[in-house]
Amino acid sequence: MSHIHIPDGILPFYMWFGGYLVSFLILGILFKKLKTEETKKKIPYTGVAAALMLITMSVPLGIVPVHLSLATLSGILVGPGLGFIAVFVVNLILAFVGHGGITVVGLNTLVIGIELFIGVSLFRLFIKTLKPYISAGISTAVAILTSLVFMILIVGSVAGLTEALPHHHNEHNHVQEYHEDESDHHHSFLEEVEDVRYFMFTGFMALFMIVAAGIVLEAFITIAIIKFFLKIRPDIIQNNHKFSEL
Repeated sequence: MSHIHIPDGILPFYMWFGGYLVSFLILGILFKKLKTEETKKKIPYTGVAAALMLITMSVPLGIVPVHLSLATLSGILVGPGLGFIAVFVVNLILAFVGHGGITVVGLNTLVIGIELFIGVSLFRLFIKTLKPYISAGISTAVAILTSLVFMILIVGSVAGLTEALPHHHNEHNHVQEYHEDESDHHHSFLEEVEDVRYFMFTGFMALFMIVAAGIVLEAFITIAIIKFFLKIRPDIIQNNHKFSEL
């Protein structure tokens, strides 16, 4: 939900270069810390996690005009370090197929990476008192909200808040209506919000319902997959987060 779709040529140099710089610094630190035999065994799982993120971040949902990321789920399954590496690879692939510009790969990695790190950190905190799958659901919701705010701040500071609206991210959305005359491009943010449609909802309520639906959907998918792994391979989650009581 927090993926930046701004094309190349919009972001100022200092912003997209800074995004790459910070991302590469984090990746460099992670590569140094992840050179262990145990980490090598997780590489196949990391590939699966990356594939899941790639699919969910590129395939339209239809009923909800946003894309899921499953970043928190990936972090829970393979750990935050390998999860962040997977996030970078996924964003790079998406940029090459036109899902956002090459210049926003660094920033997208940071935005989704923040979601992943916050999600995993909260999961490890909540499992001390809650069941793992409940912890995963709550962590996912909070992490998405946090990364969404971060994404809005970035997009809003460069291209305006209207570019952060869901209907600017999905050109094939069938649940929203658009005005087609050129004067719409000069609408203020409030006028753009009023144009948002989602089922019977309009304006800010439509935005709220879109965000809420996306968060709830991703949280439930995360819960379902975590419950599945707890039944067939609980050791994958237990070993990553150092707990045994399920």
